[in-house]
Amino acid sequence: MGHVPAPRRRRNNFDFPAKRRREIVLHARHVVAMETEDRSRWLIAWVWHNRKAKDQIWSVMEAAKRMGGKITEAEASGITEEASICRKHLSADNLARFLGVTYEQRQRLGLTTIGSVNVGRRARKELRKRMDRLYQKSRRRERGARPQSESLSRTKPWEAMKMSRRTWYRRKNKSRSGTTSSAAIFLSTADRPVPTGMEAGTSERGFASKEARGYPSSQTATTMAADVHETLPLELRLLALGLPMRENLARAA
Repeated sequence: MGHVPAPRRRRNNFDFPAKRRREIVLHARHVVAMETEDRSRWLIAWVWHNRKAKDQIWSVMEAAKRMGGKITEAEASGITEEASICRKHLSADNLARFLGVTYEQRQRLGLTTIGSVNVGRRARKELRKRMDRLYQKSRRRERGARPQSESLSRTKPWEAMKMSRRTWYRRKNKSRSGTTSSAAIFLSTADRPVPTGMEAGTSERGFASKEARGYPSSQTATTMAADVHETLPLELRLLALGLPMRENLARAA
């Protein structure tokens, strides 16, 4: 048996710093950060997540353009130096406090790597659960599911009809099927349903009857045999039937 290679693991191509940089640019454009006095905040945060850049100054200048502004090379050099010496805010909520990201902005922009200043991590988790429950509830409504207030366990229609729950369900299922229990179970031969489309002279299994095929039935054959015997003399009829003949008839014979 040949060597079987181990299955390859899937590579995770998710680039967290790149996604964080995109979200920083997205928020900066939303709040028009390049037109404010503290526009360097978004550029400093962008530099924190761009450690692998070969030319950091040029990268900062390009980031400012994507944010909707423009800075000089000297300003880009100063921002790069300040980003290297100041305290880094890398966690989601710390970065949100550094940039002033609110929960409304986070939801509107679809940010996932940056938190919010007014709604904490646990509260956001509970809100996600609640939104998911509402979404699943709306999907069940679209599929025809009843709300909990209209469920049978709440309304209990069998109590209004003064019957047990089991009887109510049994009658409901019977009305849905449209047949009786005798027709479904076939307890006797009389419970068989009558086939539709059967012509006259056709038996239940679909074959033509004896009369339709030109053969006499058992009752007709018996009648015909009786008619033939009536033409014979009495003594021969008795002999044919195996009955004893009376003495006078025997002597006459």
